[in-house]
Amino acid sequence: MLHLLPIRWLLRVSFTIFSLAVLSAVYAGRIGGGEFAHDASILFGWSSIGAIGFIVFSYGGWRWIPAAQRLIFPYLGGQWSGFIRYADSDGAHRLDVTMEIKHTLFGLRMLLDSRQSSSRTLAVHAERDPDFERYRLYYVYLNERKDGFTNAGERYRGLAVISVATGAQLGLDGNYFTDTDRRGTLHLTAVTLHPWWKLWR
Repeated sequence: MLHLLPIRWLLRVSFTIFSLAVLSAVYAGRIGGGEFAHDASILFGWSSIGAIGFIVFSYGGWRWIPAAQRLIFPYLGGQWSGFIRYADSDGAHRLDVTMEIKHTLFGLRMLLDSRQSSSRTLAVHAERDPDFERYRLYYVYLNERKDGFTNAGERYRGLAVISVATGAQLGLDGNYFTDTDRRGTLHLTAVTLHPWWKLWR
């Protein structure tokens, strides 16, 4: 997720804030009296507080402000439900699934569960098209069959290419492929997103 951040804009804002803080400190007579150690300690303290505050404000802004999410990537953390469609030698099938997503600016973790199997994240890459506000996930996962079903304990890897729908209700739709030549489609809608104060999820 960090690769989607507007790094140049953030650096410019940080430099501007730091410069204004230094000018304000000089104007107020807090620094510039000729004592280097005293001036350096004040600048270090102010810059540390400012840096931490800016990080918290930026992260909170992404979580709490929809416009900021459109500039970076929509927040997906929460509970999802939906289904997958696939076909095998017995014909076409539909299987109900649920998904839990943990989403921060530092990463995205997805756990997909059905009555037959469970899939966990190996890697996720988020992509944003800034010209059309379209968002996509490339999701690499490890699937394991549950006990009591055919091929119980079987594990295989897969890749899902998922589009994020950002209308009235968040949605995930895409195609998946596995290294056992299985393939199908995935359709999920958001049930509940994590509360605003759970910044770690």
